[in-house]
Amino acid sequence: MNYLAHLHLAHISHTSLAGALLGEYAKGQIDTQLAPELQLGIRLHRQIDSFTDAHPLHLGAVQAMPSPFRRYGGIIMDMMFDHFLARFWHRYHEQTLQDFIDGAHRQLIPDAQWPGAMVTLVARMQQYQLLASYQTLDGISLALSRIDQRFRRPTPLPQCAPLLHDHYHDMEQAFLGFYPELMEFVIAKAREA
Repeated sequence: MNYLAHLHLAHISHTSLAGALLGEYAKGQIDTQLAPELQLGIRLHRQIDSFTDAHPLHLGAVQAMPSPFRRYGGIIMDMMFDHFLARFWHRYHEQTLQDFIDGAHRQLIPDAQWPGAMVTLVARMQQYQLLASYQTLDGISLALSRIDQRFRRPTPLPQCAPLLHDHYHDMEQAFLGFYPELMEFVIAKAREA
């Protein structure tokens, strides 16, 4: 899952939004010096990613992609799942998407425990309204092009717009079947913590 889903899942499980994003940057063993809510956020982020990657609907959507996109299918599906979450937001949250985004921006105040990359991400998220841009395929295509720039070598990510159109319905159906299960999973894991 990508940023919007991780923030939404943190919100509905009453866990830390910052911790949900920190999971993107914390590698290896979780630093026990971090605040407990950040540690929990990192653990949940990892559990969400593992659940997503192993889920048959996610796996099926990735496997349906032609080469060379299949190799980057996890990234593409994470972005598309954020797109569908934004598109069907009213099914999963009582606030409007923009109200949720505005509230998340207010809560995500940089902290000394945040790595510099996360501070930069949150600033860009706010400045460029990244989460709101996920509502459109153009926004998703732009995000995928930005992800491509993180790789040492060029990837096919900037050229995947036709793929997104061709597989849109199947990806949408995968999301609609998958996301309620993920929500239940996260709420249960947060209660266990």
